[in-house]
Amino acid sequence: MSYRHILLVRTDRLGDMIVTSPLFAEIKGAFPQCQLTVLASAAGAPVARGHSAVDAVEVDPIEAKGSGWRGTLALAQRLRRLHCDAAIVVFAKHRLAMAVRLAGIPLRIGPGQRGYSFLFNRPVRQDHRTPPIRHETAHCLDLLRPLGIEPASAARPVWQVAAEDAATVDRILAQQGIRSAQAIITIHAGSGGSALNWSPARYAELADCLAAERGVRIIVTGTAQEADLVARVCAAMRTPAVDLAGRLTVPQLGALLARSSLFVGSSTGPSHLAAAVGTPSVALYCPLVECLPGRWRPQGDHCTVLLPPVGQVCPTCLGPRCPYFPCMERIAPRAVADAAAQLLARPSAPQGAD
Repeated sequence: MSYRHILLVRTDRLGDMIVTSPLFAEIKGAFPQCQLTVLASAAGAPVARGHSAVDAVEVDPIEAKGSGWRGTLALAQRLRRLHCDAAIVVFAKHRLAMAVRLAGIPLRIGPGQRGYSFLFNRPVRQDHRTPPIRHETAHCLDLLRPLGIEPASAARPVWQVAAEDAATVDRILAQQGIRSAQAIITIHAGSGGSALNWSPARYAELADCLAAERGVRIIVTGTAQEADLVARVCAAMRTPAVDLAGRLTVPQLGALLARSSLFVGSSTGPSHLAAAVGTPSVALYCPLVECLPGRWRPQGDHCTVLLPPVGQVCPTCLGPRCPYFPCMERIAPRAVADAAAQLLARPSAPQGAD
């Protein structure tokens, strides 16, 4: 069977859209003449816009998590005007499931284990908790099978840096006195509140260690909402760092990460972006079951994930009541620096400063 217009729906965060992006090429490879439209959040839209397999992007102003039923009818009317013959709702919330149903889209695919899964006429049951834990990208790819697509098991996100974004980043770095051949390390100190994270003091200690041992300039990034956090990291450092909080678009951040010798971050979108551009990365993950790296780790050949040494998986965070709290502080900066050194020692990894 062939399809004229397929809608893919994922309206949560940047990292979520990055891990979903392998579906774009799989759909276009199976149906080259089909129009592929992606319904995204404002955070995830740049990923879809920058992908060659995506024909159009619609932005849902209501981010999926905690959205309730707000704007369901308006969204359904928007989707009806697209005249799609199939919809894949990757991150299914009741509002999104109802919107594609009310839009009259004939084939509706989505996860089959939710109370509102009856709104899909081709639900796909998935188990996210029973070992062996599969990566989120694998779960996303499962949703292609009702279309008759047998996805590639090794599919992973890939980000292509545009020349204009690379040039913009070069200009920004030059303004900070960083030469084109000088090595940089990028640290993304925020997590958008999606996971437990290191303290600013820990990031500052690591940054000083990397600057001293590798002779590189340190770039600290974050969203505009994380400007205070980034400022605290930079203020706590003994060596000067470049504060780029809120100054980069997502494509420009991708260009910066591609320009970097190393990336360090938490369980957040930029960690997935760094892996997608092929930059050696150390990602700091917490032991919460919903954040475990088995499902959410960055996918790349040069990625190391570190967890706090607590020896357990936590169904929820007990905060100060937990004997390991704050557990992320148990990841020592020295351990992160050593993991970085091992990554950078690999023959295919970018090497240090000139």
